[in-house]
Parts: sequence; structure tokens; C-alpha cells
Amino acid sequence: MTYVTTGVVVDGAIQLDEPIVMPNQTAVSVRIEPLPTASKDRLLAWERTQERLKARPIHGGGKRFSRDELHERR
Repeated sequence: MTYVTTGVVVDGAIQLDEPIVMPNQTAVSVRIEPLPTASKDRLLAWERTQERLKARPIHGGGKRFSRDELHERR
């Protein structure tokens, strides 16, 4: 029987998100790998984008239309 679950490391011990139903003293094989941190990557990308926009703002540079020109009907 194979279980695949996730958990977090707290003070050097792993706390699983779900309990594992196995008898006590069962020998198991454990493979530990960190999960991808997509939310942290997105936050970092957003912060970098904001920094870049502050350093090099985007300017339209074109004509500014009036309300009447924007809503012109022919």
C-alpha cells in the first residue's frame, strides 16, 4: 500500500496534512522533496514588475482624447 501526502516541517519534525492509517511499528520507506512554491514565485515576480515600473514607467505618449471624442458617434 502506498500513500502520497503533503506536510510541513516544524522544528525539524514533519507534520503530515493527513493521518496515515498503518499499524504502529510498521517499517516504511520515506522520500522527502520540497514542493514547488508557486505562490512565492508569483509574489516575487509581481514585486519585480512593480520595481521595474517605478524605475521605467510606461507612458502612452499619444494624444489624449476628450470625452466627446471617445464617445463620438457617426
